[in-house]
Amino acid sequence: MEKEFRSYNVKMVETPTTIEVWEYIDEAVFYSVKLDTKSKYEDKELLDKEFETNVANKEYDALKRKQKHYDEMRWVVARIVDCNFDDNTKFMTLTFKENIQDITYTNYEFNKFIKRLNFYLYHEKKQKLKYLAVWENQKRGAIHYHIIFFDFPFIKTKELEKIWGHGFVKINKIDVDSKDNRGRYVSKYFSKDIDMKNYKQKAFFKSRNLIMPKTTKTTSREPLDFSNDNVVYTKTYSRKVPKYYDVFSDSESGIRCSVGFVRYTKIKKG
Repeated sequence: MEKEFRSYNVKMVETPTTIEVWEYIDEAVFYSVKLDTKSKYEDKELLDKEFETNVANKEYDALKRKQKHYDEMRWVVARIVDCNFDDNTKFMTLTFKENIQDITYTNYEFNKFIKRLNFYLYHEKKQKLKYLAVWENQKRGAIHYHIIFFDFPFIKTKELEKIWGHGFVKINKIDVDSKDNRGRYVSKYFSKDIDMKNYKQKAFFKSRNLIMPKTTKTTSREPLDFSNDNVVYTKTYSRKVPKYYDVFSDSESGIRCSVGFVRYTKIKKG
């Protein structure tokens, strides 16, 4: 299968409340696109990703890699929540009355619960529930789930417990004091008890009918001007950039690399 290599030096991620901008100074980001239009694996940033993985394996121990992984997922979740939040958004917690610690088993039961709940509410097998969920370990080790349901109709807690069938269910409407706080109700769980999680397990679950943040990748020859925007945060940090011609060799990874800089800017809309 043929691939086409492309590059960009500006990435923007937009939600209803914010615009996040990454400016890759001096060094562009390279990625490949599979030319087969049927492939679902398009737009993979392979060159930089492979390099970053190799370097990470040398520079960080397992706990730090997990922390970085869940920190990244926390922001992904916050953006998705921002895009889908409405007046009928509700927060649900599912617990097991037994001290079950097998994530494979609990994920299986969680998926069956979603199917039963969807059929109970909509009387058809087609997925209509809009949700985002994460799992967490309790202090005793038992696994439980936190779920945000979007556009979720009223249903009594007793009915939910019957559909769940494994223990306690808690549900309540999410009231936020501002649009900026939408994502924190779920995203905060990604950094909690990080040493008890296995980052190779699926971090969170989402239905396929959610609105996703808009991502744009472009090439700009001039620095971006945000003087007329409501900038709430900005930071410039360094990154290692893989080089497949000469520069210098990273002694640990064995890959030639240089140092590039990234300017991150967060803009509040409206």
